[in-house]
Amino acid sequence: MDKYTFLKGLFHRKMIILLVAFVLLFVVLFNSGMFGGKDTRVRITCAGDSITYGSGVLKTREIDCYPSQLQTKLGTGYLVSNFGLRNATASAKGDLPYLESEQYKESLESNPDIVVLMLGTNDAKTYNWNQEEYEAGLKKLLASYQNLDSKPVVYLMRSPYCFAINENGHAEYSIQADVVTGELGDSQQKVAQEMGVEIIDLFAATEGRDELYTDGVHFKAKGYDLISDVVRDYITKPVDK
Repeated sequence: MDKYTFLKGLFHRKMIILLVAFVLLFVVLFNSGMFGGKDTRVRITCAGDSITYGSGVLKTREIDCYPSQLQTKLGTGYLVSNFGLRNATASAKGDLPYLESEQYKESLESNPDIVVLMLGTNDAKTYNWNQEEYEAGLKKLLASYQNLDSKPVVYLMRSPYCFAINENGHAEYSIQADVVTGELGDSQQKVAQEMGVEIIDLFAATEGRDELYTDGVHFKAKGYDLISDVVRDYITKPVDK
């Protein structure tokens, strides 16, 4: 192959790559209403604690947290937003109530079509756990999303499995692993039924999968990949009529 033919082939390949990139950019901007049309993307609001935020993959969080991976898998027809807050609790009497946070306020203003809420792991800490207060806070949060003008479909996450690191049955950060396995899950099922929302069961998907974790509570990239798969499957499954 002579130099001219090589350079010509290289030029053509670069032009194809640029054309594909331009088309993808156009689709994203068109769907977002950038050219004066209506923003047609399905808006997904992910609200929650550090597991939503992406602790465990902080250096690559913008790529590897579960909302970012969910965005990649769903494509340009969706807009997935991450309103996770590290250490947040559902209980108004926890050490960092989500109800009082800027992330919560922004999530309410995000005009969502779908809300995925995951709070509970921090409520299960030794100094936070109060089942009655947890359920009350969870109900208030769910109701606030259900009452938005956009009338989103709201999902409640069953908090994922975490594993104990000492003989007291505690995971990292004073989280009571037995509470996560038992009472917390019971409360989430109860509240979901009372509020008429569907549970996304992360506990069943992660139980015993120690290889997915960085510290027994937070996940590696492959753990968040699994979570994004589970969420995608729930929110895109056909609705029975």
